[in-house]
Amino acid sequence: MTKILNIVNGDTVLNNMQKANIVGSFLPWGDFLHDGAVPQDLSLEELSKVRAEFISQKGLGEFDKIYQEFKDRDSMLKKFKKYTKIFLWFENDIYDQLQLIQVLDWFAKYASNNTNIYIVYPENYLVNSTPKELNSFLLYNKEFVTHNHFITARKAWGAFRSKTPYAWYKLLDDDTDRLPFLKDTVKRVLEEYPNSINGLSRTQHQILLSISKNNHNPTNIFNDCQKLEERAFIGEIIFIHILKELVELNLLNSVKNGKYMELTSLGQDILDRRENLFNITKVDRWIGGVHITNNNPWCWNIKYRKLLKCDF
Repeated sequence: MTKILNIVNGDTVLNNMQKANIVGSFLPWGDFLHDGAVPQDLSLEELSKVRAEFISQKGLGEFDKIYQEFKDRDSMLKKFKKYTKIFLWFENDIYDQLQLIQVLDWFAKYASNNTNIYIVYPENYLVNSTPKELNSFLLYNKEFVTHNHFITARKAWGAFRSKTPYAWYKLLDDDTDRLPFLKDTVKRVLEEYPNSINGLSRTQHQILLSISKNNHNPTNIFNDCQKLEERAFIGEIIFIHILKELVELNLLNSVKNGKYMELTSLGQDILDRRENLFNITKVDRWIGGVHITNNNPWCWNIKYRKLLKCDF
């Protein structure tokens, strides 16, 4: 009897997949790896604890509950040998593609040549797909994972977790065709580095820009920012926490119980490039394995599309 394991990006898609009668067990990955520390030289179990601590510190749940969910996830993954086929359901945005290279990196270490793993390439977002579309993706949009997929994923996951972003940046010039959405993921992650002009990430800049155009309601700001993305990747819950961080940085004022956002004078100065975040606040951010601080000011040059270490 064929036993199937479906590894999916998160639990929000499970209801849709069950309505489509997708056969097998389901394992939601459920981590937004583009934000927060993903340091190198940690096992999956050790990294899961680090990620649970980060997610709980952002106010997105209690540590014990999140950590237990990750431990259960990791335990289920380790039992992969009891399944005949494994399908990896990941979309083409950075949220999913980072999950995909993490999962493939893990399988590269533990799967044998007899492990039948397939990547499913959805043509639209899983949560918005009809049952007919989901079954069509499974039939016609899947690809068997080969040694070359593993090589590309391991290289990318190692680069993402490196202490400097050089290896990740270098992927732009490397052959990553086995994972067709990886190069766009590399670019978008780089755009989350502070830009060299005012210290904002692309997401932060888009938020301030949207508010400057008289969008003040958080949901409207979220929708406006989504339209600016080539591939939307942030859910509204995570987005609200980015707004809160901008309030804490004194770039935004939150009024009417958080239902109205407005730029502060400092926020306007930052947006207009009269000030730089590195000069006015303590910067403490992680992107993958890179710890960005005032003393380690990695930046993204928007004009020349280059990574550099700024000297403020």
